Amino acid sequence: MATEHGVWLAEALGPASLGPGALLGRYGTAQTVYEARESLEETGLVTKAQCRQLLKYPLEKARELVEKHRAAGVGVVSCDEDGYPGQLRGLEDMPAALYYKGDISVCRGRLLIAMIGSRRPSEYGVRAQKFLSEGLCRAGAVLVSGLASGLDSEAHKAAVRAGVPTVAVIGTGPDLCYPAANKTLARLIEGCGVVLSEYPLGTPGAKQHFLQRNRLIAGLSRGVCVAEAAQHSGTMSTIACADRYGRDVFVVPGSIFSPLSAGVNALLATGAKPVCTPEDILKEYGVEEAAQTQPQPEAQAAPVLTPLQAQVCGLLADEPKTLGELCAGTQNVPPAKVLAALTSLELAGRRFQRTERMPEQTEKEDLEDE
Repeated sequence: MATEHGVWLAEALGPASLGPGALLGRYGTAQTVYEARESLEETGLVTKAQCRQLLKYPLEKARELVEKHRAAGVGVVSCDEDGYPGQLRGLEDMPAALYYKGDISVCRGRLLIAMIGSRRPSEYGVRAQKFLSEGLCRAGAVLVSGLASGLDSEAHKAAVRAGVPTVAVIGTGPDLCYPAANKTLARLIEGCGVVLSEYPLGTPGAKQHFLQRNRLIAGLSRGVCVAEAAQHSGTMSTIACADRYGRDVFVVPGSIFSPLSAGVNALLATGAKPVCTPEDILKEYGVEEAAQTQPQPEAQAAPVLTPLQAQVCGLLADEPKTLGELCAGTQNVPPAKVLAALTSLELAGRRFQRTERMPEQTEKEDLEDE
């Protein structure tokens, strides 16, 4: 079975290792690598420590891991299979296997554009991300992002609202969600796109996982667009990977007075392509944007709100509130539940005035670099 050999190679060497790319470039398939495992040290393609790992990790364990994921409703695809995203093949640090929920075929045969940026954006950043994401979705592009708070979420929400596929690359196992407030969004993405991970079930979030995840966001995409980012942030690691892989880099110019625009403005000075409209990205790939005016759906009855959603709507009716104020106004409902209610309301078409004082990160430990 081709799947188990890819999982064997991925699990034996670990995520973001240079080993799979080098070995697959030489042997072609993970199964052939497995068959040659006794003589790999002679090739010089992997270290002695990696050779020991490859000899030590049993194929049976990989087979059990595949069965465990499939029993849990999680797909597994290896580099030896047709369903594997072709744009990742050949990367020196390619993952030998991926775990996913949803339809992984949306990663193939389409224009994939990564939409990334600050997790605590300004109103300007949110508006820019929404405007660009909606235009790209209309033109048939598939948006790739990291399911993080802030601008990643805005890109995914635009796709979900439009009913088109989107790809969320996560830094945890496929059974977990970070931040927890995006669980609802993750489930919706699974229904119209795919949630991807190179980490098996039960893997918790860790800072290095999100940095490793960023290379997959860049690797899957033809181009990477940054709507807003500080100069020293996790977003910049994705751009570094895009440069290394030869992907196009697009940025939305920002205010010279905003620290959140320092990163994107610096990228402009190093050759990134400025973006003011969706067409600025689409024309690079010979794609014309769909018409702005879309057929209007038939009028539908307003959705029935849950008690918590109704409370949140009431609190935000007149002016923006901080997350702490929203929690206090809902009788100290946990922040993750309040943010989940906000996500559901936004996806249902509700719009609220935002405030830069309302942080979206609710985990005890801030795992992702801003």
